[in-house]
Amino acid sequence: MLNLTLQERKVILFLFSVALVGWGINFALKVNSPVTKFIQVDNHITKININKANPQDLLSTSGITPKLAKDIVAYRNTKGTFRDIEELKEIKGIGDYRYEKLKDLFFVE
Repeated sequence: MLNLTLQERKVILFLFSVALVGWGINFALKVNSPVTKFIQVDNHITKININKANPQDLLSTSGITPKLAKDIVAYRNTKGTFRDIEELKEIKGIGDYRYEKLKDLFFVE
């Protein structure tokens, strides 16, 4: 068989353990995935449900500042859920230019 030193066996055992833990985490995430806020469109674009997103979710998108994330959530809390993504234009700080950049990042459900 293989004549491995004690240190080589420990390294192999460590790598095998790390791989096994990684597979377990990957499996657990696939089985218990809370996909209520996000929808995968393709391999590169993830759209966020604007009616369920919290400020941290909003901040994960480019073009959203912390103040704008708070304003979006505040608008939703006062006016109710978004019926159309175009309602983003009613929020101070979102004009036509910014809306054009953001409209493909969100969806309304």
